[in-house]
Amino acid sequence: MTTATHLYALPVHRQLDLRARHPHLTEQQISDLLGRNLANRGTTCQRLDKRRGHLPTVALLGDDGRWHLRLGNVMVCSAPARPFLNVDAPGPAPAAGSVIGHAHQLQWWSDGHRYRVEALSHDGVHGTATPVWEVTLTGHKRQPELVRPSERCQISVHEGDWDPCRLAPRSSWRVHRRTAYIDAGGRMCHTCGASLGQDLEYDRHTHLIRGVLCQECATHVSECPHPANCYLADYLNNPPAGHLRKRYYVGGNRSDRKPNLPLRLAEARLPTLL
Repeated sequence: MTTATHLYALPVHRQLDLRARHPHLTEQQISDLLGRNLANRGTTCQRLDKRRGHLPTVALLGDDGRWHLRLGNVMVCSAPARPFLNVDAPGPAPAAGSVIGHAHQLQWWSDGHRYRVEALSHDGVHGTATPVWEVTLTGHKRQPELVRPSERCQISVHEGDWDPCRLAPRSSWRVHRRTAYIDAGGRMCHTCGASLGQDLEYDRHTHLIRGVLCQECATHVSECPHPANCYLADYLNNPPAGHLRKRYYVGGNRSDRKPNLPLRLAEARLPTLL
């Protein structure tokens, strides 16, 4: 008979979520996994030192037609990689007329017939190339959440410093769900509160969305083994926007769509068969 001590120590809804996440594991195996996490993490999960979400942001239009993010006093796209961006740099913030240097490293390979730009090299000729260019700021400003992803400078655009875009067609349920949860729980990550919330996180048993998390927390939140007294456990036990109880449509399958209007009209015209 299984004991599954660590699993049964969690609230029931978290037990069900873990079982749904690990359908091929027994209760004892899930409990053993939690036990190993407890041994590694101690009495509470350690917070990562992010220090970026508190900085003010503004999108600035460049003469290239794209919007560039100013994070505090520095431009996100001024460094070729996010870890090298010094957000504590002294000096005035770049303004209209400032020239922002851009550099983007590309890895490429060729089989002798075609060139491809990919992260992994294959057999044949391969190497790297680093395009370098400059962009002049025009002085036009916009709230970052009102800039569409296609209009943003693509350097470090997926690194978590841009606010999620609030503009979306009515059919984009994911964006509208994310916006509703940000409005209810705040724009900062609903667990750590140190980085911007980016990703919807949901209970795998009920498929109900719990909140909007930063990229780091979204990756590790379900691994939290603590029943309580941990910032991740506090979120899992009582998410700040969980009262919305909106469904996450796994695989894009929506069961709440209204029937196609032309189809309904056509059905209304059909004679009733007795």
